[in-house]
Amino acid sequence: MNAAEPISRQLLPVEAYTSSDWFQREQRELFGRSWVFAGMTGDFVRAGDYRCQRLGGNALIVLRDEEGRIRAFHNVCRHRGARLLEEGQGNLGGPIVCFYHRWTYDLAGRLNAVSFERNQFPELDKSCLGLKPAQVGVWKNLVFVNPDPNAEPFEQWLAGVPQKHDRDLHDPAQTGTHDPERLIEVSDISYRIKANWKIVVENFIDGYHLPLLHRVSLADGDFTRQRWEPTGRHIAFYRPLKPGISHDNQPVPLVEGVPGTFGAAYYWLFPNVALFETATSWSSFHVVPVGPGESIVHSRMRVMPEALKNAGSDMAEIETLPPYVIRAKGRIPEEPIDLSGVHPLKSDLVMVEDIYACEAVQAGLESGVAEIGPLSRWEAPMTFFQRQLLDFMPVP
Repeated sequence: MNAAEPISRQLLPVEAYTSSDWFQREQRELFGRSWVFAGMTGDFVRAGDYRCQRLGGNALIVLRDEEGRIRAFHNVCRHRGARLLEEGQGNLGGPIVCFYHRWTYDLAGRLNAVSFERNQFPELDKSCLGLKPAQVGVWKNLVFVNPDPNAEPFEQWLAGVPQKHDRDLHDPAQTGTHDPERLIEVSDISYRIKANWKIVVENFIDGYHLPLLHRVSLADGDFTRQRWEPTGRHIAFYRPLKPGISHDNQPVPLVEGVPGTFGAAYYWLFPNVALFETATSWSSFHVVPVGPGESIVHSRMRVMPEALKNAGSDMAEIETLPPYVIRAKGRIPEEPIDLSGVHPLKSDLVMVEDIYACEAVQAGLESGVAEIGPLSRWEAPMTFFQRQLLDFMPVP
């Protein structure tokens, strides 16, 4: 944004990043009422494929039913309130059965069977005791859920993002946009970061640190021409490459319709997921709050199918992991990077540098003396993001 660009300033107090009370309030008032990323349609291929997800105080089951529809239910038995499924994902292999008293629900959430029903519940109306549903929205191959039955409609929350994504051509030589449905997943990595989730988000959308912290790792970027604009509650960003630089003739082929001179774009979908695009890839970047000072980032990358000529057909677990990675799966074998004895700021790896920065900010804010100073124009997306959050939970 240029002339109409809002003034960059910090809106959240320091305790928003450090307080347990603030964190619990976010869980109830923000994540308990928001559309949040729940995975890809490819995670729910067969009937019974499921993932468990926690949004605020709500534990949800997201699954594909027998008719091919993706549904979401609260992970709570209608008998005594027991949790039905453990955290994780897999295939149910049949109905949902509560371990406690064996009440049984089909994949559409209907209560089908009650143990000793005729003897113990002669008047029971099972039709009134199905699993409580949550809302589901699908855009392209992205699945979102919302536990609030009165939340704004999914299409309204998306605002103009689908139209903008499919219309915007950032490079003069670009003839098409990134379509994750045409791409193949090649990596799925989960990082643990000892920082509040908002610090991780604000690091991602902060354009000021890009030419400074990442002056080597992102040396190809022309950050003086970076630009962003709001779309509903969301943020659209693009930064070109420096003149004369191209990613043609790379080992990974270019995305169809995207030239080698394409820089990097993202759509930050409020509150906590980004869709990131380069000349050769499309990625999701999902920030999951764990506690006031801890987050997990799930990053999944997709590329053109031609990149898999020498790759495995399935995603394989990667066993040798650095300490900041919880788990990783991939199709294309890579030599592990040995960073032992290397300071993160000397790694020349974007994610390693960002994790160090986020954890340093968290440590500083927890010191008791920190005050957040003035923000640059390139940090204006932070102000916009904070304003959206305060719409859900105003400062008391």
